Amino acid sequence: MPRFISFEGIDGAGKTTLAKKVYEVLKKKGYNVILTQEPFTREITELIKKAGWNDPVLLTLLFSADRAFHIKWIMEQKPEIVLMDRYFHSTIAYQSVLGLDEKWIEEVNSKFPKPDIVFLLDIKVNEAIKRIRKDDQFNFEEKIATLEAVRKKYLELARKYNFIVLDAMSKIEELTEKTVQIICSLVKCS
Repeated sequence: MPRFISFEGIDGAGKTTLAKKVYEVLKKKGYNVILTQEPFTREITELIKKAGWNDPVLLTLLFSADRAFHIKWIMEQKPEIVLMDRYFHSTIAYQSVLGLDEKWIEEVNSKFPKPDIVFLLDIKVNEAIKRIRKDDQFNFEEKIATLEAVRKKYLELARKYNFIVLDAMSKIEELTEKTVQIICSLVKCS
């Protein structure tokens, strides 16, 4: 079974950037590592876009269906380490702030492998907003309010599931080094 490492955080936290940097370092160290992100399948991503962002039940089920395809693909690759730019904790954070029962979301995702490590890149919403472009899909004020609620939920999840919380305002080199050290303590890097 591969080691699952997930990178979580609100939009604009730097998950994708950090995951890519960590991937490059682990690849150079000779690990059979893959970097993936959710949503994974183009077809389900299109359905998610068509569904809109206001139906948390539909979104949870679509993200979970996507995740099932994703995990199947990962297992076929036979990696040592899987770096995931978002995983089921994103579904919990985002859909629960839309009013969906957190326990139900957890149950829907209970058959998927649990991550060995979850890195939460924590950033204040006003800083995250500076990093992301305005998205035509969202009213900007609503986006800020949603991100505030999601950030709060992520911090609750971090306490509940023992995430490693990283300051997303730190320099990327420092974050990369710290993250690789933590992963190496798990997989015994050379």
